[in-house]
Amino acid sequence: MAVLEGLVDHTNLGAIFRSAAALGMDAVLLSPDCADPLYRRAVKTSMGAVFSVPYARLDPWPDSLAAVREAGFELLALTPSGAEDFTVAKSHLLPRAALMLGAEGDGLTPRALAAADQRVRIPMAHGIDSLNVGAAAAIAFYAVNHG
Repeated sequence: MAVLEGLVDHTNLGAIFRSAAALGMDAVLLSPDCADPLYRRAVKTSMGAVFSVPYARLDPWPDSLAAVREAGFELLALTPSGAEDFTVAKSHLLPRAALMLGAEGDGLTPRALAAADQRVRIPMAHGIDSLNVGAAAAIAFYAVNHG
């Protein structure tokens, strides 16, 4: 599943829902400050996937992440700093991964990072430190479901 914190851009949110549907994610969990997936722009960008991928808001945040862990999910925080290469999240290694993605620009908050079981990153070339959150989500979803 995907766990999103602080995503306020409706286009990025819609793109993540579209990738979640296309790449086999079971659900999307949203922090209370995420944009509304039913907002017109998010629905359009998702190509309607917001209606087919189950989602819920986690409140209180990030304390509700404990319930995700108790349900048997490994919380993987995608972050470019202080993280292992994403290869640790291959589906055969982690059959129940919850991929945490943070806000555009700032990424996951220190409280969300502290709640994660592990920090992972997508290896980058040419000195680039990160990708757009929608692109990173698509790569991560593919890796855990088809890795």
